[in-house]
Amino acid sequence: MRIEIIPLDFLGQGALLEPGDRKLHDLAVDYCSRQLQNGKELNLAKFSKVWLAVEMDDAAYKEVVGITGFVWRIDLPVFRVSGPNAVRATKMLADRLHAYFQDQGARGQELFIHISGKELPEQRCEKWQESLLAEGAVPADRYAIKI
Repeated sequence: MRIEIIPLDFLGQGALLEPGDRKLHDLAVDYCSRQLQNGKELNLAKFSKVWLAVEMDDAAYKEVVGITGFVWRIDLPVFRVSGPNAVRATKMLADRLHAYFQDQGARGQELFIHISGKELPEQRCEKWQESLLAEGAVPADRYAIKI
């Protein structure tokens, strides 16, 4: 069986996006709903780019057997506060970040914040867990890969 990697393209812009290839899109949506947790809710048009691994029958699509896609995300590799005013400084920095990224058009999007698994507990900000909780942070299920 031959497998091709095919980009899933969308036409239009903003709220008016529609699949460039409806059949391929429908196969991708079906694959996601069967293979991914919450796959039925996944909006493929929100990705910067999506590629599908498709089993082919000559020139016809037979079945999607894989998917990958990417999005650009804000990543904060450093966020550190210390001293007796750490809680206040944390809130001020967080508020400034929120305002800045909203001004950049990222309102409602996720961002990542780096918490080193290599630090000793005494090296972390004293109230780092409370600060993450106050921001509504949740674990992000990510691994770092160098390109």
